[in-house]
Amino acid sequence: MKIRVATRGSRLSLIQTQIVIDALKKVDPSLEFEIVIVKTRGDVHQDKPFHMIGGKGLFEKEVNLAVLEGKADIAVHSLKDVPSEVHPRLVLAMTPPRDPPYDVLVTREGKPRTLDELPAGAVIGTSSTRRRAMVKYYRPDLRLEYLRGNVDTRIRKLLEGKYDAIILAEAGVKRLGINIAYWRIPPKILVPPPAQGIIGVYTLADRRDLVELLREASDEKTMVMARAERAFLARAGGGCYVPLGGYSWVEGSTIKFHAALLDLEGRKRVDVEVEGDVEKPELVGIEAAEELKRKAKEAGLRL
Repeated sequence: MKIRVATRGSRLSLIQTQIVIDALKKVDPSLEFEIVIVKTRGDVHQDKPFHMIGGKGLFEKEVNLAVLEGKADIAVHSLKDVPSEVHPRLVLAMTPPRDPPYDVLVTREGKPRTLDELPAGAVIGTSSTRRRAMVKYYRPDLRLEYLRGNVDTRIRKLLEGKYDAIILAEAGVKRLGINIAYWRIPPKILVPPPAQGIIGVYTLADRRDLVELLREASDEKTMVMARAERAFLARAGGGCYVPLGGYSWVEGSTIKFHAALLDLEGRKRVDVEVEGDVEKPELVGIEAAEELKRKAKEAGLRL
């Protein structure tokens, strides 16, 4: 069987695609693959903040469209980029093992430095509404400047002196094999977004042959976390304009969930932590969203 794989053409996207291909070959070594490169709006407009060019779904729609139009059989995504609602004909059928969901701080000095160690007025580069608000809440004396581009471009701009530090997803740094020192920002300070560190593979729900193959190659624990976090995202709403974080982790037969919401200026913040049965991850995600909404209303925050 030949499987056509739709993906973006960035180095990270191609590495993630290879991770998926390797996992599928472990299930069936006879499989053949054809990579279908899709250029998205997010790839074309790398000079603008996400919210100015479409926000959530910026990297997802065109890639999934290749599957819907029959140009590809599966679509590979960074699952954090996929909005809570996708086309009803599509199903999330595979998630390889999750890489760390955390954010990391990279500085010019070439050695790990914490947020506490940065001097007042230091310039941090990030375009994420979530990261900006959470850093402002923790260190209101720091300056936040917009930063777009792939990971290599962001690091180059840092080394050129345009920023004192930048914030990246640890999973991306790890997958790219970049040899750079960084400090993992504790999730109590910077709560990861839903599904960060998870690769998601979509296919048509009625392609039972592919759905079964993909599920056999999927990592069960990662899929549980993906289900919880996407249920949270669907119930919480908010979109890319809202400084919202939420991630889960599995401990035995229990799945735990931590979520946080802030205002755009990073002046107010509410956190919740819930847990539940690992067999019912969606219920845990929904409970986290509802509890966050309740606390947000009490604090005068909009979600």
